[in-house]
Amino acid sequence: MKATSIFITLAGIAIIIICLLYFKPALNAVDSDAMTINPKGGMTSEWPIFIGILTTFVGITFFFVATQDKTAKK
Repeated sequence: MKATSIFITLAGIAIIIICLLYFKPALNAVDSDAMTINPKGGMTSEWPIFIGILTTFVGITFFFVATQDKTAKK
């Protein structure tokens, strides 16, 4: 589970980096929603960066759970 959690964390970080390089913020001050412009010129939402942050958080959580001591002290 440790190896899987490290892979998930690295995948989440890679998603964040790729999305920061690929998507650019929209320069429309009138439009107040969370939209970005992809390299083709189309407007898209900021879901990819959110998915990267969520994947990184899940990977870190799995790693924390995998490294905990399994013995219960009673």
